Amino acid sequence: MTAAGAEGATAPPEAGRGEVSKVDLVHRRLKEEIELGELAPGAPLSELSLVERTGASRTPVREALRRLAAEGLVDLVPRQGARVSRVSLQSVRDLFDFRSLLEPAAMRQATEAATADPQVRRAFAAMRSEFTRVARRAPSQARSRAFYELADRFDWAVIGATRNEHLRRTIAELRPHTARLRNLSHVDPRRVEVSAAEHLRMCDALLAGDADGAAAAIAEHLAQSLRTIFRNLAAGPGDRVDLLG
Repeated sequence: MTAAGAEGATAPPEAGRGEVSKVDLVHRRLKEEIELGELAPGAPLSELSLVERTGASRTPVREALRRLAAEGLVDLVPRQGARVSRVSLQSVRDLFDFRSLLEPAAMRQATEAATADPQVRRAFAAMRSEFTRVARRAPSQARSRAFYELADRFDWAVIGATRNEHLRRTIAELRPHTARLRNLSHVDPRRVEVSAAEHLRMCDALLAGDADGAAAAIAEHLAQSLRTIFRNLAAGPGDRVDLLG
């Protein structure tokens, strides 16, 4: 039993629920900061600083760190403490190889869902219009943020339209790792231009009922993203990446 579990077994029910809630809040906050790149790969995660920053006690902070470690987002280093897991070239390639097996299949199922369900089709048609508007905007941080938010909604819409429960759950579990690599993929603002065009091609194929074309479009998007990430890492990896890992 974990320390948090041991406390929950002896504490009053209200206290137990409070501790669980604090664990969830700390876990959610740190996970979001890692995904957004606010906590960079390799960044130390001092328990004391996290206690001060989150207002939680050490027990929920430790449990949140253990959860993040189980998800592969944090490394727990003996005698050194916790740190945000670094990015290795092999881990990036493994992730994209796995996504390339899963996401074209999900896109096929989403295309079939959009063909059969007018509500699903309308949702993707609306996002297609939004991608067009974002692509026409002048380059800026605001446009980049708008594109990231829209691309994230698109990805979740594809997941939601996937009828296979195991496929849907597996892709969803990869999202935190995918999200933090997006920061590396879009260091070059030109990547936003290219990625917007790639999403428009995905939308067009999906709305046309072309499952093969939609699967091919997302496969090409993943391949281009991987090439961009490798190029950006090679240009200046610093402490955030283990080039030999």
